[in-house]
Amino acid sequence: MSTPYAPPAGYGDISFVELVPLALRFLGLGLKLVFLALSYPFSSTKFSLKRVLWRQFVRAICPPSSIRQLQFVCPATGVLYQKYMRSLPNKPPVISENIGDGISLHWMGPKTNKKVMYYLHGGGFVLPAVDGHFYMLDWWRNEAKKRHGIDFSIAVLEYSTYLIDCTSSCQLSKARMIGLINFAPWPTQLVQVAAGLAHLLKEGYDPANITVVGDSVGGHEVIFLLAHLIHGHPAADVLNLEKPLAGAAALSPWLCFGTETTSWKQHGHSDVMPLGALNKWSGWFIKSRTRTDDSYYFEPALAPAEWWGGLEKVAKNVLMAGGASEGMFDDIVTTEKAMEKGAGKQVKLEIFGQEGANHNEALVEFACGDAPGSTNYRMLEWLKEVYA
Repeated sequence: MSTPYAPPAGYGDISFVELVPLALRFLGLGLKLVFLALSYPFSSTKFSLKRVLWRQFVRAICPPSSIRQLQFVCPATGVLYQKYMRSLPNKPPVISENIGDGISLHWMGPKTNKKVMYYLHGGGFVLPAVDGHFYMLDWWRNEAKKRHGIDFSIAVLEYSTYLIDCTSSCQLSKARMIGLINFAPWPTQLVQVAAGLAHLLKEGYDPANITVVGDSVGGHEVIFLLAHLIHGHPAADVLNLEKPLAGAAALSPWLCFGTETTSWKQHGHSDVMPLGALNKWSGWFIKSRTRTDDSYYFEPALAPAEWWGGLEKVAKNVLMAGGASEGMFDDIVTTEKAMEKGAGKQVKLEIFGQEGANHNEALVEFACGDAPGSTNYRMLEWLKEVYA
């Protein structure tokens, strides 16, 4: 049932003490952006000016900001979804569905479509969806229909979460529910991702017509959802599929929180998301962990090949994509190879690396207004494969 959406009470509220340094940060950012724009014609960068300015915004705001400051800057997922849908010229219906426990599904396309993509957005377990997510998803829908005659709808998950005070001992007793900014004590994320899929199945959608797709930590969620469907995480409800999902795709999934691999050493300091922000966010996430007996869900890159035995029963086709020049790429390759060895030839498994691309380039292209690159076009072909 569609219900009126309102952002959670307290979302984006910060004190004057928190606002002042954030304002100074934006002032410094403004001066830097002016300098970059003026000097751009004389630079040797491979990026467009829009990409240069967008990357600078991310690198200036994300590492030093607290969760509350990031909330202030970034609207809640449901707010941004409604704004995007109402900006479209054809005025499609705005459908925000409360499925219980504070979890929402936001629909792009009619719920009457038989084919559904269950989408899990990235953001480091800290940020909500950004406008680039909705531009990207809408492009996939429109282009898949135009090029391949495939009509599907998208259900975007928005999480109910907790803000953890990680400034001292990070005691979970200090957590207070504040709303939908995907940062919560592990394994809340897994429980809620599983609940979203369970809702779609309860609504009568055929698993063979459902794809599960996510970017960055949303890609992580895609992979731990597959693991849950095979093994059943003890904290989440068991999901028994009558048939495998049509497919699963993880774009630049964050599958391990270490940074010791060769790709991290080669690309970590030049990647779009600064290491300082990633280390801080993963540190918060690790400290929030309420159980430690589920490491292969928590960091799927650590799982051995045998962990993925039985994958053929839950998904027919798995695509893992990343930037060939991103820090996470080695962990993506390691996980795909383990899945391939464990699942055997009964599942179509593919890894796709976008040449010269950094982390989550498919999203970045839409977030900064650049043209879609090869990962986005590979997604269109993948949708044709799994839905045709």
